[in-house]
Amino acid sequence: MEPPPSPWKRPNEVMQLHRLKKRKKALQKRMRQPLASTSAKPSGKKCLDLNFSRILDGEKRKNPFSKNNTQEFKKPKLEDTQLDESNDKTLFALLNLPAKVTEKPTQELNTEKLSTFSNLLQKFTAEHSIETNQIEKNSKYLPIDWALTTKLRLMSPKPFAWTSKLKASEEASGITGFVRCLDTTTSTTLDTSSRARFHQTCLYWQHPHLPWLEMFPRSSGKVTATSFLATNEEVKKALYDEWTESFRSLFQLVRALHCPYFYVCANTFTCLFRAAGLCGVSEPCALIAPTTRGFRQTLRQEDVEFTMPLRPESKKKLNTSDEDKPKNSSFDSCYETMDDMGVRDPLEEKEEDEEDDQFLTQLGFENDIIKNINIMQARLTNSVESSVDSAAESLVLVRGADAQALFNFLLNCKSLVSPTGPFAGVPPTLLSPTAFHGGTLQSLKVRENTIHSDSKKYYSIELRGPILPTAVHSLFKVLKTNSSAQFSATFAHQQSTLAFSWASSLMTEGEPSKENEANHFTKAFNKENLSDCGLSEDMLQHFCSPDPAVVKTLDSVKYNTEDDTYSY
Repeated sequence: MEPPPSPWKRPNEVMQLHRLKKRKKALQKRMRQPLASTSAKPSGKKCLDLNFSRILDGEKRKNPFSKNNTQEFKKPKLEDTQLDESNDKTLFALLNLPAKVTEKPTQELNTEKLSTFSNLLQKFTAEHSIETNQIEKNSKYLPIDWALTTKLRLMSPKPFAWTSKLKASEEASGITGFVRCLDTTTSTTLDTSSRARFHQTCLYWQHPHLPWLEMFPRSSGKVTATSFLATNEEVKKALYDEWTESFRSLFQLVRALHCPYFYVCANTFTCLFRAAGLCGVSEPCALIAPTTRGFRQTLRQEDVEFTMPLRPESKKKLNTSDEDKPKNSSFDSCYETMDDMGVRDPLEEKEEDEEDDQFLTQLGFENDIIKNINIMQARLTNSVESSVDSAAESLVLVRGADAQALFNFLLNCKSLVSPTGPFAGVPPTLLSPTAFHGGTLQSLKVRENTIHSDSKKYYSIELRGPILPTAVHSLFKVLKTNSSAQFSATFAHQQSTLAFSWASSLMTEGEPSKENEANHFTKAFNKENLSDCGLSEDMLQHFCSPDPAVVKTLDSVKYNTEDDTYSY
């Protein structure tokens, strides 16, 4: 008996099957091609015979898509175009519209500008062209940016003096120097290498710390299942009790001038608490952005006086004159705040409304019409008040003793904790440069990379996380002492916190002049008290400066080694 056929095939058999399939596909493709569709053209066998005869005679087949066979379009004459332009000009003149602007030729990108360190990142990511006439400001000192930075990228043509791989001694020295607020450059017992100092600048304190949740930034656009914390009341209560203790500890540190500042990052707003003496302000203050009309109304009900320094003057309602204001100085700030916010005294407002109603009644208006007028007026007032909601102009500034009232309000405000969503039952995030009760030591995420551009190689380091203002200055100090080449940095901010820098510069401008000796001694005294807040002497001198030009919003910074200046 013959053995059964083997399922395996030889290579020549496989190639034979492949050739058969290929021929079959080619034949099917040929059969699917339609014949000539028009009746004017020869069809079927006649077309094949005609082409065959042309090939034998040596005649080339004409290309139907050649330029000579296509219909030529006549170009418009110059007179016609001029007539059309004149008609367009007369038409725009009749409609009181500006004349049609001719398109500008596209400008070529300046490769030298692109190759600069501050704009190299934009060459790879940005879709818009870079301004070639950008004016750069040079300064000996790095400006203070109170906005929270989410990402920072450093670039240099030479490799940096550190890497992400740390030795045990370097990591221990960096943690010890940060926790104890020590200057490792002058230490005799700690590791003073560049890696240890770089690791020290990447640390910060945070509360609460939940490994399965990204506590900063709090993106409300995420769509996830409801957290299990929302259904567990015991866990929610334990988290909130621990958060209140941490919040109280941080605020007491700021009051005692042992902590320069800290941030409270809620789901809908961010609050910055600053100690007295920073930026020339001789009293503690708090800035909240963004806010809504309902939140500001709640602050008024809780007797928390505030101002809105970024609100445009055209949207402020000044309803009380200087003559109507009381002469008692203790109420001056209250009435100034009410004027800025468009809020009047309830008794005066009630009396004015009664007088207006009586006047309209004497004119013969019915009560229903008067009621509708009052409703429309209330709606108009609310719309004006809500016009700046969730914008930079909605920033709220609280100063002095009212900062304590704001702390009490936030401490007892149950609406800070969302009942639904990915952060259900999670209290706001606390960020601080110094240790506090319940704070967790965290580190920024560091990633190294190399970028090639125009046959040049650049070394890049990317930092991700909540980068605090003091961390930026500490990082640049380490870069200056350990880098022999110029470097640059690009910043990505949390957009809602950009208003902190704008308001801080306005606050510094509104402070009394430095010529006042009493005010000068007060600032010097506050600066001396801040000597134990964890900042070095040089950095403390810079952060306590009353100069408004010191506070700036940083997008990109370049350090020049030749003249030791920063351009931004």
